[in-house]
Amino acid sequence: MAYIDLHFHSIYSDGTYTPEELLCYAKEKELSAVSLTDHDTIKGLERAEKQSEKLGIRFINGVEINSCCYVRNRLINIHVLGYHFVPEKINEYMETLKTLRDEHNDAIIKALQNIGIWIEYDDVEKPFEECILTRMNFARTLVKKGYASTEWEALSKYLHKGGSAYVECSYPPFSVVTQKVHDAGGIVSLAHPAEYGLNDEETEILIKNLMDYGLEAIEVIHPSQNLIYSRKLQDIAIKYNLAFTGGSDFHGNFDDGIELGMGGENMMVPDSFLANLF
Repeated sequence: MAYIDLHFHSIYSDGTYTPEELLCYAKEKELSAVSLTDHDTIKGLERAEKQSEKLGIRFINGVEINSCCYVRNRLINIHVLGYHFVPEKINEYMETLKTLRDEHNDAIIKALQNIGIWIEYDDVEKPFEECILTRMNFARTLVKKGYASTEWEALSKYLHKGGSAYVECSYPPFSVVTQKVHDAGGIVSLAHPAEYGLNDEETEILIKNLMDYGLEAIEVIHPSQNLIYSRKLQDIAIKYNLAFTGGSDFHGNFDDGIELGMGGENMMVPDSFLANLF
């Protein structure tokens, strides 16, 4: 059986590998198809696609976008995985997202300075000028400056919800993000449902709500999801005639035990998922 990975990140967002290195790694893993899904940017896609052609791996355009939706009157930050879109048709929206992210990053710097951590933009760990800054970039900087021993400690202590420098972001509604992906000819999947702090009933309610705005697939295999949870998600997808997606959410050198092509409990993503997706 052939396997795929439809969710990983490069240096264009918060990963540590170049698009070319990721494709070479996918070749080592004998993956038959992959999608690069950087946060709020598609700048690495061209490089990844060129490398995929050299290596004989099927490449699918991808992106991961923050959005929000209500579940029982509670606002949830959810991640949208967009696939198979025409890059030229979504470029303008990527610039809008970059502006929102820049404003959020300004607020993070001010929040850190307010608790006595003096960091400027030039201090933030950034592999190269074109990359999108995320919380992970700030976390790596906090580790480098001695405010935390690991990236995950920095995230939980300062940057994630409940942290002393947490800043709420004004995420676009799921309906808006979905429409932008669809306008570019793409397909929308819900990323890692296990990460939203919902019980099984609430997860199904979320998925049903998102279907009203064009949800077409669910990420049923992901490192945050064990085999039992994965099967629950697959049952929900089948119930509502949604496609399956899956991926490692691989970020590179800072991932603890996560490997390209691998979900929770060593589950791999079969290439049969592609048949119902595209």
